[in-house]
Amino acid sequence: MRVRVRGIYSTAITKILLEEGLEVSHSSKKIRERFNLPENREPPTVTVKDTEQKHGVVIVGEYEHGKKVHEVLKKRVERAFSWTSKLPLHAIIKGKVVKAEKGKSVVDLGEYKGILDEEVKEGSEILVDVSRPFLPHEDYAKLSTNYTIYGKFVALIKGAGKKVIFSKHIANRSLKSDLLRLSALADVRDWSVKWRSSAAIGEFSEMIKDLKETYEKAEEIVEKGEEAEVGEIVYEGEFFSILCFGREAKKRLDDTRASVLPTIEGHHSLKSMNESEVVDLAEHILSHGIGDRERISKAVESYVASLMREQSLVSIEHVSLLSGEVKRLTPGKVVEANEDSFRMRRVFRSRGIYDGLNVEKNPGDYDLMEFSTKLPLVLHKYFGREGEFKGVYVNLNTPPEISRNAIRYVDVEIDVVATNEKVEVIDRESLERCCELGIISEDMKASYVSIAESLKDFLINFENLAEITIEDMKKVVKAQG
Repeated sequence: MRVRVRGIYSTAITKILLEEGLEVSHSSKKIRERFNLPENREPPTVTVKDTEQKHGVVIVGEYEHGKKVHEVLKKRVERAFSWTSKLPLHAIIKGKVVKAEKGKSVVDLGEYKGILDEEVKEGSEILVDVSRPFLPHEDYAKLSTNYTIYGKFVALIKGAGKKVIFSKHIANRSLKSDLLRLSALADVRDWSVKWRSSAAIGEFSEMIKDLKETYEKAEEIVEKGEEAEVGEIVYEGEFFSILCFGREAKKRLDDTRASVLPTIEGHHSLKSMNESEVVDLAEHILSHGIGDRERISKAVESYVASLMREQSLVSIEHVSLLSGEVKRLTPGKVVEANEDSFRMRRVFRSRGIYDGLNVEKNPGDYDLMEFSTKLPLVLHKYFGREGEFKGVYVNLNTPPEISRNAIRYVDVEIDVVATNEKVEVIDRESLERCCELGIISEDMKASYVSIAESLKDFLINFENLAEITIEDMKKVVKAQG
């Protein structure tokens, strides 16, 4: 097993993998210097890299190797959330078409079903490829009849014509020209050739051999598929998972990185929120022995908060625990800030219904939204245009992370709502489902349920809901321990 690590979490994750006895390969120059690693040009079997939004990492690679890396990181980075593909990415499976209409087919895969974007006669048995990750919340796998078979340096694709494709990480024009010639030398019939990023470090003799062996393997897999039973996986494909790091998980990664080189508290949180320049300057100062970690970290947090107060509008990134999707809420203006606590005013322009409250929303309504970077919740108080109170919505989530122009948190589904007529906990079943799907641990689920019940009891006995503040919320959470 060889693991390639890329992105803003690379130092901390490399440290963890090495401590667990795993081999790290194809490392950047900085990582090799930090860990005194030799240059290893062997192609990796697993890649760990940032998600697009940088709120966590993607783990992808040979199935058993990827699964092992996932288990190690999930164990070591406490309070991380996990989305693992229910079927291996690009697994090839024998399926049976059970429904076909409007240009799509539903395919029975045994334990699961999938959707194919073409009509195939009902009752037909066909080989299909799991063309994208089949995430826990999804009911159907996304399928294709274009099969992908992986080698060390190359991937062969059936059904996409006969062409040569390059990884986006292969930019050298001379190398591309050489790889085109290598592709022409191989008789791969109607398979397309895709050169993987590892081809940038491979020897030509190795790559010719890999292309030949991958083609032989691909033909054997297709032949095996013709005799397979419905539901049989004839090619394992790749392991795929996403580990999502909220503020608490990132703090653990901060501490791991700090054991390697000077690292401020909030390093990974700020890096993921596009505040790299501030972090780099602070850590440059720290590395020269000027000040201590705690004081510099607090100064950085205070500085970023001061920049946020100057913005006309601050965006709100609401990450779904169930799906991992990022929803951007109506932005707001910071109207008050005190150490780790903030109040924002959000004004609504459209009509609708406030979720959970079942109260009408009108243009001109506003929300006094309060949060603390140390609390696992966001407090919303809704008012009409003339200031009439409409209700309270307490969103439970990871402690919010901030940058100069945004806040981000992972919504844990369960919430508490209150009007002058009723107080209730809502969406408990959504959190339960996340736990059943393996996204959140049983302990974390129980912790959030307990907080929700305590908030409910507190709100029932609060005399004037319109005047409740984030400081009141702190008392409830503190009492929870």
